[in-house]
Amino acid sequence: MPDHGLILLLAETGGPPVAAWCVADGRIDALSPGQDLAGWRGRITALVPAAQAPVLALGAQETATADQALAVARLAAQDHALAPGSTAVAGRDDGQVVATLVAQQILAAWQAQVVALTGRDADALLPAGLLLPPPPAGTVHRASLGRGMVLARTDQAAFVAEAPLWQALVPDGARVVDWAERDLGPRLLQAHAAPWLDMQGGAAGQAAWPVRRLARLAVLVSVLALAVPVAQIMRWRVDAARIAATSVAQVRARFPAVSDLASAEQVVNAARLRAQAGADGWAPPTAALWQALRAAPGVRLAGLQHTAQGSLRFTLAARETAPVDAVLLALQRDGWRLAQPPAPVRDGAGIVATITMRAP
Repeated sequence: MPDHGLILLLAETGGPPVAAWCVADGRIDALSPGQDLAGWRGRITALVPAAQAPVLALGAQETATADQALAVARLAAQDHALAPGSTAVAGRDDGQVVATLVAQQILAAWQAQVVALTGRDADALLPAGLLLPPPPAGTVHRASLGRGMVLARTDQAAFVAEAPLWQALVPDGARVVDWAERDLGPRLLQAHAAPWLDMQGGAAGQAAWPVRRLARLAVLVSVLALAVPVAQIMRWRVDAARIAATSVAQVRARFPAVSDLASAEQVVNAARLRAQAGADGWAPPTAALWQALRAAPGVRLAGLQHTAQGSLRFTLAARETAPVDAVLLALQRDGWRLAQPPAPVRDGAGIVATITMRAP
């Protein structure tokens, strides 16, 4: 057993680890957040985020091998497309065969995260959900580690304890057993010394699987294939709702009558139009127009008017159409909204075009 080294719980978004532990003389101690990990000696074990590496589990018997289970996992992964280009890896954990899927680009990203923290690759990468011991049927183990990564494990799966996955994978009426981080010390040491599943390799040894239950692996992969994207969508919806609530609160601080996002957008647009109709709205579009005209010496400004609706109306004159088009394209590239007749008007000296320009 390695008598020293480092265990990292990687964050989903990169950067500092969610938690880190040092191993020395058969003991494990939590490291302080922000501690320098560069140049750490000994074996490095990286626990990858449970949200990105859910694990499937079935009881081991003597009627099939891990290779057979792995073949089913690969076929199920291809059918249900949990992650295009993924490879199934499997191992054993206390009477269970555990399997997960990994894509090479994600594996490389995890290793890059470890290198950024320590200066070298991890010796082993394994799903964080396996830190929880396998529970009996009808029980779910749960733990919160480091900066709020909540893990869950049933007798059939290990995953991040978010609502969509919890609803999909935890049986109704299941007994929830919460584990404190300090109680997971033996599991951390075991993960460091002999990982149940290393995502850098294939099947770990010959683990027996019941043939009659192999089809259940495909079903579980299917559930995870649906539940993991749903969990991400739920995160986005929660983030969007939080941003919307913050935006409404900020607008309400100035306009107390605002009640929702739609009314907030209306009053902000109205205020912007009022500002554009005043002195504050004159300078930006006029400056943008002068800047575009400086790059087109063959175009002359023949008229300029700032309307009460907040738009800038101007007339351009030139010998040919192309220089005028160049000015208009430059304004549009800068984000200004333009309205003009279908074609410039030609007079005796060239062409004349009248355009209305609004703020982006």
